[in-house]
Amino acid sequence: MSETKSFYQESVEKLKSSLRFSHSIMDELFTFVGNKQNRYYVWTAMVYTQTGKPFYYYRLCPRRTTEELFEFDLDLPRVDYVFCDEAFTYDKMYADKAIQAKGAMTNIIENLNSQLRDKIAYLVRRTKAHAKSADWLDYKLARFFNNKNLYG
Repeated sequence: MSETKSFYQESVEKLKSSLRFSHSIMDELFTFVGNKQNRYYVWTAMVYTQTGKPFYYYRLCPRRTTEELFEFDLDLPRVDYVFCDEAFTYDKMYADKAIQAKGAMTNIIENLNSQLRDKIAYLVRRTKAHAKSADWLDYKLARFFNNKNLYG
């Protein structure tokens, strides 16, 4: 399990250092770990190279705060623009770089969230199959994002 998460972190670092990126699309979704009172957030990002190839990033965290977004941003490559929804954290974090408007970019990241919910049973809405531990959920997310980055 830890090998998968380590492989994800290593591949993210290699991507960040070897390619040039133009823009990213970001969003978040929530799920539960252990019980319905223990909410966890999955920050997701699709970061596009200057040639238009997307790479996929995630971060699992227990809160939806600017500090958590800042920690996620440290893993992401530098970009010129960030397409996001109108959540307060994006405005605080990215200021002028944030493009907060509904449109085609929103549909693209929501499609990724839909794929996540389809492939990982823990993320399905209105289910009893919530994750029993954050480590196991993190492992499932790392597998999903490794596959997306390697095979598209």
